[in-house]
Amino acid sequence: MKFLNSLTRWAAAAGLALGLATAVAPPTAAYAQTSVKIAMDSTLDTLDPHDSTANAVASASSGMMERLIGFDKDMKLVPMLAESWEANDDATEFTFHLRHGVVFHDETPFNAEAVKVNIDRLADQSNNLKRNSMMSIVKSTDVIDEYTVKITLSEPFGAMLATLAHPSIVMHSPKSLEEYGKDVGKHPVGTGPFKFKKWVPGEYLTVEKFDHYWKPDYPKVDEVTFYTVKEAATSLSMLLSDEVQFIYNLSGELVQTIENTDGYEVQEVPGITVWTASMNLLHKEFQDPRVREAFNLAIDKDAFVQVVYSGHAQVPDSPLASKTAFYSAQTPYPTDLEKARELMKEAGYEDGFEIEAWARNTSTETRMLQFLQQQLSQINVKVKIFPLEAATRTEKVFGNIAPEDQEFGILIGGWSPSTGDADWHLRPVYSTEGWIPKIYNMSFYSNEKVDADIAKGLSSADDEVRGEAYADAQKQIWADMPVVWLAVDNKMAGQRSDLTGIYPMPDGTMAYAEAAYQ
Repeated sequence: MKFLNSLTRWAAAAGLALGLATAVAPPTAAYAQTSVKIAMDSTLDTLDPHDSTANAVASASSGMMERLIGFDKDMKLVPMLAESWEANDDATEFTFHLRHGVVFHDETPFNAEAVKVNIDRLADQSNNLKRNSMMSIVKSTDVIDEYTVKITLSEPFGAMLATLAHPSIVMHSPKSLEEYGKDVGKHPVGTGPFKFKKWVPGEYLTVEKFDHYWKPDYPKVDEVTFYTVKEAATSLSMLLSDEVQFIYNLSGELVQTIENTDGYEVQEVPGITVWTASMNLLHKEFQDPRVREAFNLAIDKDAFVQVVYSGHAQVPDSPLASKTAFYSAQTPYPTDLEKARELMKEAGYEDGFEIEAWARNTSTETRMLQFLQQQLSQINVKVKIFPLEAATRTEKVFGNIAPEDQEFGILIGGWSPSTGDADWHLRPVYSTEGWIPKIYNMSFYSNEKVDADIAKGLSSADDEVRGEAYADAQKQIWADMPVVWLAVDNKMAGQRSDLTGIYPMPDGTMAYAEAAYQ
């Protein structure tokens, strides 16, 4: 495969160049192990997770601000500020029993009233916060007593617990919300092990130890600083010179260099972001299931993983990633070029057709477009690729454009359900209500059976009922093939080997609350 070989050679050359950086001295014990410096590849635009959709904001805020429920490393629900909870059978009432003795960084108490203030802020759609929609079905938040709060919904919503564990549903100090108002994103006050110290937008954020944190013996370090470093080679250089001790969102081409350098290591975990090539089902070619199957058979997903992610990804075997709650494995589509050509011929497209393929103009997504262009040429499909600036892509995909007027034939995208729950993947990406620009159904896929299964999964708090509904939905979606399932990328970080308690999460965020040196 000429295209694959050329990209493989390019990746090898890049790796060799980066490999020259391995001739560095390992970190010394003389380094003052009281602070941690982290390089991340994104810029912080706010410190209010209620008003952000960025993983970087959720990550940097996670050490300062906590939720009622959290996730462990495997995206399983764990108690955080709520010690326990229960729900009624029809998933409309959720009662939380809160942790005692917790205080905010401004020394005000964390209690049921504080929870009410935060949930009501998110439920009030007039606030126009970017995360308002996540609490739009909250009917009321009631203080039962100082440490008990009940959230009542306007309709059944079985995914409520997972939604409350989303990294954006944090607890602000009510005092800070009242004092700073719309500027609270510049003055975050939470209950976490670290409190806000200084933020220079576009450059760095520093948080410092909070002496009255509720969890015994934490935090373990005095200070954590996040630097915005968008160039992968620069972040590597900073790590190996000990300017930073952790790289968040490590590029695959840096892995070998770090692993081959004494005193440093790579963390790698399976992610929950599923990357797809959505086929526009409003275009007549894709209304034929034989064409959709041909696309799924013609594209070599194993080669895609190697070319795009240097092997640091998995080929999907379901619409959901395996770390997502209620995941159900399906039978993967093999690479079968001969059958793909036969299907195209049967559908009347032996000579192929022309389509546009859109993605963002990042190096990774551009490589995706190039790969699809080469692969689909084997079944005579002529793909004109459009690597778009992020703002342009947003305008063209999520602007006020009627679905029938969308020009793309294929649209590259990745979706991570940051609630860790099947609902927040299946509903936005595959339900009729999720058609872009409303949410993220970029193929304009619509199946009444799938919509009914998704609704059934939300109608109950019973995991067995939900699991059966979501399993049926995944099976039907997989059979309908509205997209080509390309990859589930691993989440990676590079770090000093003696650093613990900081790790990448499957949803693309990172956790640092328990940062420590061995």
